[in-house]
Amino acid sequence: MVDIEKIEKRTVQSFYEDGLFEIALGAVFLLLGGYFFAQMTAPKGSTLEDVLSILFVLVIGSSAFLASRILRFFKRRITYPRTGYVTFKKKEPGTRRRIATAVVAGIIGASLAALYSLSPSVKVLLPALNGLLLAIAVLLFANKIGLIRYYLLAAASAVIGFAVTAAGIGDIKGVSLYYGLFGAAGVLSGLATLVVYLRRSPRPAAAGPEGPDAH
Repeated sequence: MVDIEKIEKRTVQSFYEDGLFEIALGAVFLLLGGYFFAQMTAPKGSTLEDVLSILFVLVIGSSAFLASRILRFFKRRITYPRTGYVTFKKKEPGTRRRIATAVVAGIIGASLAALYSLSPSVKVLLPALNGLLLAIAVLLFANKIGLIRYYLLAAASAVIGFAVTAAGIGDIKGVSLYYGLFGAAGVLSGLATLVVYLRRSPRPAAAGPEGPDAH
């Protein structure tokens, strides 16, 4: 009997077998770490500080967009020529999904605003809080696709967050350091996976079909 669920899971796993997703994700977190560092070092009450605060949503949106574009670019040139192109039928987002997305975005924005208004004693815990929340998100993702290295990244997120907090580096400085370290962990994990993938899947000598997005 054919196990459809197992086949679909293996197909999803194949998208992440080259490590490029982790590299792109790590780059986004490095960018966020750099953003928070710039925000931290900006003179208090300066125009630069105001501009950086306003640009936060733009930084989040643009970083995700650029990461997606860069990921597709390298997929076309590295992955698809070696192991092909697999995709599922795309579903158009419904009204409920759009509303849910808007609600989630609103909750995230409100949560961030609330975090900035916390007392200094509570802000010290921000790196650990960020590390724990992201660890939960990565853990759920790892359970969905079933790849061990994502469980390790989830653990790394929690450990880095608590380590930064334990070192007494809190508030925005600690958050900046946390995102920078976790982003570096993601990039290193992705690079190691990419090296293994390239060794196992050499590019065919003869030009062959490279998938619908290869050109």
